Amino acid sequence: MSVALSDAWTLRQLATLAGLSGAGAAALFLLGRWSAQLDAKLAAPSVEVSANKGAKKAAKAADSVGTPPFMRPPAQVQCNIEERNLVTFVRQLPSKPLVQRGGGEVHSTAKLVLLCASGKGGVGKSTVSVNLAYMMKQMGFEVALLDLDIYGPSLPELVRLPPNCVTQNEAGRIIPIDYGGVALMSWGYINPGEASTIRAPIANQIVGQLLTGVEWGPLDILIIDSPPGTGDVLLSIAQTLSVDGSVLVTTSNSISLADVDKGLQLFTKVEIEPLLVVRNMASVCCEECQHEQPLFMDSAMEGLSDLLSARSVGLVDLPLDGKLSQAPLSFQPANSLLYPFVRNPHHEARAAWRALRKATRCVLEAALGLKGGTTSSMTKGPRREAPASLRVRPGGLLEVRLRGGDLRPLSCGELRANCRCALCVDEMTGEVKIDQAQIREDLTLKAKTVEQVGNYAVSVVWSDGHQTLVALRALAGRLVVIRNLELTSVHAEMVGGQEKVKKSNW
Repeated sequence: MSVALSDAWTLRQLATLAGLSGAGAAALFLLGRWSAQLDAKLAAPSVEVSANKGAKKAAKAADSVGTPPFMRPPAQVQCNIEERNLVTFVRQLPSKPLVQRGGGEVHSTAKLVLLCASGKGGVGKSTVSVNLAYMMKQMGFEVALLDLDIYGPSLPELVRLPPNCVTQNEAGRIIPIDYGGVALMSWGYINPGEASTIRAPIANQIVGQLLTGVEWGPLDILIIDSPPGTGDVLLSIAQTLSVDGSVLVTTSNSISLADVDKGLQLFTKVEIEPLLVVRNMASVCCEECQHEQPLFMDSAMEGLSDLLSARSVGLVDLPLDGKLSQAPLSFQPANSLLYPFVRNPHHEARAAWRALRKATRCVLEAALGLKGGTTSSMTKGPRREAPASLRVRPGGLLEVRLRGGDLRPLSCGELRANCRCALCVDEMTGEVKIDQAQIREDLTLKAKTVEQVGNYAVSVVWSDGHQTLVALRALAGRLVVIRNLELTSVHAEMVGGQEKVKKSNW
């Protein structure tokens, strides 16, 4: 005779009353737990194993009605262009020289220069930049990856190379290291395994040498992995190279998302187009049932979609994957295909691999300005256009050409008097150290040269030897200067010793 008892606690008490102990009591307790599970299964209604997917989606949608807004995933950007067309369009772009300001011998060129950045550390920016570079290589591009983090380079940890592998050519330029078809360079390869106790001015010199002193040769795409934050390195990049766009990496928490907004503000100032935001570790996917669970969601997510929509920036979610940042502890030959993540053919079925492929395509589409579903509706070439340009007229006078083609004269004395460099304005107090009125009245002051600085500024050398760096966004305003008339509605973003927005009367 069998007795069905669904309460395991009852069986434990029964064992105690019966004087059972040790193995006998344990066996009876396990029997009770199994019996309780069996009773629950028998009492539950039968469920069809292969449930209708449409019904599941409907139930999921119904559940989301009462979900707080910040718990709902933001809309993802979609790919519109075929990969083979992307490769064709990139290669149709003109090559840009990767040389320092003022010219020099052109030893390296790139059709696109992309920046991978983050407002804070620890969000997976280097992991994303490395895998984007190798994904572009798989698509058929000639790609180089430059790690510009001097104090904490991550590239040597993600792509391990033999020691003493960095060399120079006869011209004194650095030869990049080829690993798996991608040209690599990092301060961590030059100075491996040592803490970088370097003063900021020396670090900036190293950054400048890495930006222009590496002989990449002809490239399709140069990806720059910048250090976290919005410091000097980003300004050096913007002043040295013409950057076509940036990728911002973040996670779904308030601190990271706040830093994304700061990064977007900086890129707007220096005229670097924000192309895409990658939300790393956005979810975790079960490898058994493929269920995807969001991670790290808080109230800051509610405003992310509005922020990106207002700035016309797309979003791609990258799921958490334990294999994404794994690398062997020692150097492995490139033909082993062990790392980086996207080179391993065993990973192509994983959700993270598909997300990185999508992010790569979306970045290229945004950098090229290709939007729309048909070829006829596309426009070729970078969508970024300088808001204004400055040129020297005969006699040393200045002329501004606005984006729409309108030409306007600009007073040399007025522009020179509003210089915000460290020689003209005290960096700590903001006190003006020059006689602005006297400079405005100096009719002998002329412009000698005007030189483009990155995407966002021009450098003007004056006849008195002074040099002024002027943001192009300042030139895009109403700059017809009339003597003794204050144009208080115009904001001049002067850059030089300090990156600030100042009100001006010019």
